[in-house]
Amino acid sequence: MVMRELGLARSVLGANVRSPTLPYKVTFVATYHCNFRCEMCNIWQKKSVDEMTPAEVGLFFERYSQFKWVHLTGGEIFMRRDLDDLVAAIQKHCKSLFLLNFPTTGWFGDKTVSLVERTLARGVGRLMVTISIDGPKAVHEEMRGLPGSWDRGIETFRRLRAIKRSNFQTVVGMTLMAKNAEKVDETLAAIRAIIPDFKRSELHLNVGHESGHYFDNVGYPVEPHHVEILRAIDDHRKQTGGVMHPVKFLEDRYQALVSKYYETGKSPLPCTALSSSCFIDAYWNLYACSIWDGKVGNLRETAFDLRALWKSDRRRQLRDEVIDERCSHCWTPCEAYPTILGNLARAAVSRGAVKLEPAPARSV
Repeated sequence: MVMRELGLARSVLGANVRSPTLPYKVTFVATYHCNFRCEMCNIWQKKSVDEMTPAEVGLFFERYSQFKWVHLTGGEIFMRRDLDDLVAAIQKHCKSLFLLNFPTTGWFGDKTVSLVERTLARGVGRLMVTISIDGPKAVHEEMRGLPGSWDRGIETFRRLRAIKRSNFQTVVGMTLMAKNAEKVDETLAAIRAIIPDFKRSELHLNVGHESGHYFDNVGYPVEPHHVEILRAIDDHRKQTGGVMHPVKFLEDRYQALVSKYYETGKSPLPCTALSSSCFIDAYWNLYACSIWDGKVGNLRETAFDLRALWKSDRRRQLRDEVIDERCSHCWTPCEAYPTILGNLARAAVSRGAVKLEPAPARSV
């Protein structure tokens, strides 16, 4: 596993110098099925059929095993009855894999704990699980549209937290919106009523976004309360303090630059979508990211030939649009984290109000 960790480090450092031949990070949509009815997301309304199979996943990662980081997402991934088979296929065939992470609502507690234990038993460099909690109980369940979801989510987090492995981490993720931006401290207090030693650093904050092809929520007012959101983030950062840890570094830099994103409506750093990272949906459509509708092509229709799509004029065109800042723009962690890692010098010194350098030359 040390070699895989070094492999990720080399990919990150290399991406600060040149555009990679192939991406080292992929966001992978396992399913669009979801049992929640969240206000800020319409994924649950998708009539998803003919989604990726574990056999296809194995074939893809056997052919393209250069990925060091796989972010698995949904929908609610535990709606898949064959989820363990899908994860096992990634672990078996993605020989360079170091980091595997996924979010979940925590509704399926037994399945979540079982999958984590099985994944760790098979061997993985690092596994991270985020339990989505968007406020104290009443606020969370209003936003998520499912009674009982707060209790289940917290209980699943408590059980995962009890798994003491050096290569495993679980956190609570909170997406700041109009209804909960001023509820961060109440959320902490509610969690501590169940888990007294819960640390503020175990709560990760991010901001809401619109997406046509993924969230299917274009037109939802996700960003009208910037002042409250920025105040919540600033207070959280001050109270969390600085910690010399890669995950903490990414989270802190992400949060520090939210104000710049709100101010300009653009990514605060030169985006690495379709360079270091890419997004593959449940039907094998290859996109730049989770937010922009720019589609490169369909991997299932091209015999899972990622290299051919990556070398295509379409991918080059879309990458140039990213560089020229003609994409939708976002600052969601899925894209922001590899972007931060691809701009380490800028990210290390950036604050919300710092004027950043121009975007780099076009990729090859």
